[in-house]
Amino acid sequence: MLTIDEAKQISQQICLENGIAEDDLSEEISEIVYRVDVFECEDAPIMNRHIDIEYTFGDYCEIRAENPLFQFICTLCSLSLEQVEEEELILYQKGNIPVLRAAK
Repeated sequence: MLTIDEAKQISQQICLENGIAEDDLSEEISEIVYRVDVFECEDAPIMNRHIDIEYTFGDYCEIRAENPLFQFICTLCSLSLEQVEEEELILYQKGNIPVLRAAK
């Protein structure tokens, strides 16, 4: 589970990556969730690993696996890429404890 300080680091990295003047949106982060979406394509499933950063005002930012920020976040929370594909993992939740929940 990520701490608020780590959420601030992630928020700063997003700002740097997008060339945005450093607005501190870390207080607006409601959840950071690691997800694996699986799409059936003919005989082989396609897996889309990403991390969603969800904000209290309803917007979100998707960090794809090929983005260096994805690896940065995985390193911060010691996340292995061998997570179960059918589940999502909440890495940060404002004011709550770690939760593992089934994917939609």
